[in-house]
Amino acid sequence: MAVTPPRAYIVGTAGHIDHGKTTLVRALTGVDTDRLPEEKERGITIDLGFAGYDLAPGVHLGFVDVPGHERFVKNMLAGVGGIDLMLLVVAADESIMPQTREHFDICNLLGVRRGLVALTKIDVAGQDLRDLAELEVRDYLDRSPLAAAEVVGVSARTGEGLDRLRDALAAAVRDLPTRDASGPIRLPVDRVFSARGFGTVVTGTLSSGAIVTGDDLVLYPGCRPTRARRVEVHGSETGEARAGERVALNLQGIETGEVSRGDVVGSPGAFRPSALIDVRLQLLPSCPAPLRDLARVRFHLGTGEVLARVRLLRTSPLPAGGEALAQLRLETPQVSLPGDRFILRRYSPATTIGGGVVLDPLPEKHRGAVLPAAARLGRLASADLAERLVLTVERAGLAGARLEDLRVRCGGSLADLGAALAAAVGSRRLDLVGGGERAIYVGAATLAATRTALVERLERHYAAHPLEPGMGREALRTELMRAAPVDLYRHTLEALERDGEVVQEADRVRRAQDMVRLSAADQAESDRLEQLFRGAGLDPPATEGVLHGAGVDGARAESVFHLLVRQGRLVRLKGGVVFHAEALADLRRRVLNFAKRSGTIDIGEFKALSGTTRKNAIPLLEYLDAERVTQRDGDRRRILPPSSE
Repeated sequence: MAVTPPRAYIVGTAGHIDHGKTTLVRALTGVDTDRLPEEKERGITIDLGFAGYDLAPGVHLGFVDVPGHERFVKNMLAGVGGIDLMLLVVAADESIMPQTREHFDICNLLGVRRGLVALTKIDVAGQDLRDLAELEVRDYLDRSPLAAAEVVGVSARTGEGLDRLRDALAAAVRDLPTRDASGPIRLPVDRVFSARGFGTVVTGTLSSGAIVTGDDLVLYPGCRPTRARRVEVHGSETGEARAGERVALNLQGIETGEVSRGDVVGSPGAFRPSALIDVRLQLLPSCPAPLRDLARVRFHLGTGEVLARVRLLRTSPLPAGGEALAQLRLETPQVSLPGDRFILRRYSPATTIGGGVVLDPLPEKHRGAVLPAAARLGRLASADLAERLVLTVERAGLAGARLEDLRVRCGGSLADLGAALAAAVGSRRLDLVGGGERAIYVGAATLAATRTALVERLERHYAAHPLEPGMGREALRTELMRAAPVDLYRHTLEALERDGEVVQEADRVRRAQDMVRLSAADQAESDRLEQLFRGAGLDPPATEGVLHGAGVDGARAESVFHLLVRQGRLVRLKGGVVFHAEALADLRRRVLNFAKRSGTIDIGEFKALSGTTRKNAIPLLEYLDAERVTQRDGDRRRILPPSSE
């Protein structure tokens, strides 16, 4: 019988320094999350701390304890990106403080919509202070996602209120959905160390997917292949980890110095690093100044921080509290997916100014006019997965998109992607070309317009060259479908042929109704040329002289000449010499009759038999060899028996 994995959630603390976050986590879980000697010496949290707690049967909480000092907000940001529930810690004797506000703003910008408030140190605050602090907290949270959050008074020292806090935590996660374990593996690294006997170990909160010991993995953004040698969840070896759990991975083939906080361990092919990301961003009302185009900022995504420039897709600076579409130009490539939330901080001084959501993780660089890019991003901003897929495929144009490309551009599990793509194909918004790994998705409207363009181009070609049997297949592709995969071009022609619109013959394509039709003048020229070559027998005239004879329309003569060659009435041999087909047929008969006297023939005998010059004799003999009439044998040629075909 399969064992149902426990529901796992990550609870992140938030709040001002010395408001009791670490002490409260220790009182709830029994774990001291301050692990660094300097933390114990100074009595403040400097880096992230972690603790596991079984809240109820089948429900496990992983606590991420963050530093409260303003100097360590960078470390705080590395821990809150993967939390499901915010535990806002406010000391009853001090109430709302600067880092309370910044931490709360950060969690709000990251989309944390569930949480509760622990009003700590109630044992050292009188009732009046407690009541005033609770009033200020509720007023501060009013009109925020946590407006209805429960405020629980606790004392970590005496234990007062801890049971009520546990009950409040249980109520907060009761109907909270778990993270998607069917999506690609994604583990933002928040800690790296070397374990004796094992090597490199990374830890983090598994934000999506499931990892099993032995799984092939990739370390992004460097795209280094690795493997999960050992999997631990909340400190215990389990062999498997699922989304929402605190995970430690022993990585094979990776040195400790080759990985750092901010890297991502993920499924092979699930992500593609990029130095460009299109986003929708929002500035905090407290932002001290408008955000100008190409401003340098600190970009925090997952557990990482990189420097970036903000290319605003608007013509004026973004004021405090405003929203805008923008492109972030990162100084170091990162991996992201649509829907990822991020934080922006000023370059200097490093204060939080806003955040936003990723719309396109792999855009082109926007230059010049911003309106077209802004219009497309506006559509992406409100798109669900199905609409995002359609918009992405349509933007690819005739290049189309394969499933692996859509996966890294649009996110989602393979099952969700497959269902959404099938629906888009079924509704005729997308077309699917081919199958398996080579399947290509292309916009149905794009393909329909291209079909029309192909037929119209063939029509124009026929109007200009009525004696040609269509247009060269490769020339047609180069002109109209150069960007398309060959499979897509072939599919388009085959579909047009099935629909009776075009005909493919040899290396040419024509409209079905376009047949070679000679005008009276063309027919006269055809008769003239054919008679010249027929009458010349095996001593034909020079082609150039024939085509440019006095009084002859050179263009018409050349078109008619090529038509006669295509029809097989004239035959061009090696070296460019041209004979009438009847002359060659007569030569074949004479050679076969010569075989009645001798089974072989040399070049002298051939010249006497054919009556031609040595200049023409060589290409004629090579022609007979190619036609399997003769076969060279030293200085002579054997005359082969006629084919029975």
